[in-house]
Amino acid sequence: MTDREFLRISELLLYCCNGSAGPDEMAELESLLEGKREALEYCVDVLMDLNYFHCLAQTPLSQPESSRPTETDFFMCELDPQEQLALLGDFAEYEKRAAAMKIAPPAKPAAPPAAEKAPCRRQERTVNKYSLAAAILSAAAILMIIIYAHLAPGPASEVAAVLDSIDAEWSAGLPAHAGGRLAADAKPIRLTRGLVKLQTDEMVNIVLEAPTEFLFRSSSEIVLHYGKLFARVSEQGSGFSVVTPNSKIVDLGTEFGVVCHLDGNTDVHLYRGRANLFAGEKQKRKISELLAAGSARRVDSLSAAIREITLNEQALARHIDSKSKFVWRGQRTLCLADLLLGGNGFGTAEKQSIEYDPADGSITDSGVVGYRPSPVPLAAVKESPYIDSLFVPDSRGGEIQVSTAGHRFTGCPETSGLYYSNACCLKDWRFFEPLQQKYEQSRKRNADSGALYLHSNLGMTIDLDAVRRTVPGLRIASFSAFAGILRVGKNLPDYAEADVWVLIDGQLRASRKQLRAEDGFEIYVPLADSDRFLTLLVTDGGRVLAKNWPANHLDTCGFAEPVFELVPR
Repeated sequence: MTDREFLRISELLLYCCNGSAGPDEMAELESLLEGKREALEYCVDVLMDLNYFHCLAQTPLSQPESSRPTETDFFMCELDPQEQLALLGDFAEYEKRAAAMKIAPPAKPAAPPAAEKAPCRRQERTVNKYSLAAAILSAAAILMIIIYAHLAPGPASEVAAVLDSIDAEWSAGLPAHAGGRLAADAKPIRLTRGLVKLQTDEMVNIVLEAPTEFLFRSSSEIVLHYGKLFARVSEQGSGFSVVTPNSKIVDLGTEFGVVCHLDGNTDVHLYRGRANLFAGEKQKRKISELLAAGSARRVDSLSAAIREITLNEQALARHIDSKSKFVWRGQRTLCLADLLLGGNGFGTAEKQSIEYDPADGSITDSGVVGYRPSPVPLAAVKESPYIDSLFVPDSRGGEIQVSTAGHRFTGCPETSGLYYSNACCLKDWRFFEPLQQKYEQSRKRNADSGALYLHSNLGMTIDLDAVRRTVPGLRIASFSAFAGILRVGKNLPDYAEADVWVLIDGQLRASRKQLRAEDGFEIYVPLADSDRFLTLLVTDGGRVLAKNWPANHLDTCGFAEPVFELVPR
């Protein structure tokens, strides 16, 4: 609605109340109100204003101020929308049933004597205050009928669909199955257990977590009485709003979460984009603030004051998948070590370590096996859904097979052809102290994500599709880790040296040659959806300690905190 339209509505309402509105004006007013709730609510406010000021004008000035009518005696601002509708309905029904009010016509003035000409002057117009009151009330009642016809709820329109749910229990009669539809209704919906994912007809994805009570006013507005809500708003759904008892959040192209506490406080977490936050109850003075990505605010239940709080990246469920019982709460990294140790990738693994034998791909607890060549060029790992294969490169180098699907790496250097220990995955990691200090200074967000240990002349290939299946609905955007030479027992690997290779489907994506104990190697590899296999390969650097030791003696490389970056699709 524009300011010009609001002004025109005010003019038409005045015409109606003073009796000068004809059929054209009434038709214009009804067209301005058609389907515009904001205009209808404004119309109600104006009529209530007119009624209040009229009643105030009829109150003698001698009457004590304390007993005079107040705004709350005539305004509906203290009523909720359903109470307002009920009152409008009462007005309309009363107008239909009430007897017609008889107003005595004004007495005809006596005709002047024929011989005299009446002076040509403008006569003062007098209005009986009781007739005016009756006219205003009658016009208001007629307008109430028009407004009620627009505001009164008709058949509830469907505005959203159920996309998925996990263990959801909610109000009887509502569809919990995927594909079920929800309507805009005045009756709140209670989610007493589980989680549900909805999509509005404006392409807004919503995840609700029990206990929650809510209702839709339209496909672009939801009322949250209490509970947790996350919304991802598409370009089509821009302007989507969430209303709580003390605030309103209006999207400006966002991902945001709202936690409406039972004590009345409202928390807003803005993860992406921007949003307008309005604090304060309806019809009362509001405070507004434009929120930017990475910010969070709390609206106080009593004062409606807005204060800054710490953004909680994992405060709300953002995506669910009922087939795998997967719930994503905004974690940005998926830990490979946690997956290999039997966890869900988010730190749930209970095992502390696991080892795989490169000779046959089996899980083993044999520990150090001594220097030896592999009996097979490549061993499939059947006991892990995530490791495709282990392999030991041929001493001649050149082209080697790096996956069970036949992918080959053509740039492998010549090696001794010997490996020393099993491929290991540990929940905790320990680097050689100088390198550990350097790593501590460089790492940013992937702390405590475990490590993979590969002795030189050993490769491990990860099945990326198997990893993707653990996070349905999300995209794996990249792989990162921090590689360095490890301490082995009491030996200080001052002379250790290894080459590190990172492959995608056999193609080189990153490498560091002659990695020494004092060095570190930051690995970052972007991933496309079509990428299938990630290979980590360590080969000996060719530096020989002594004649009785192979070139890869103590060349053990650790890949600390190997993680995948997750982004929503």
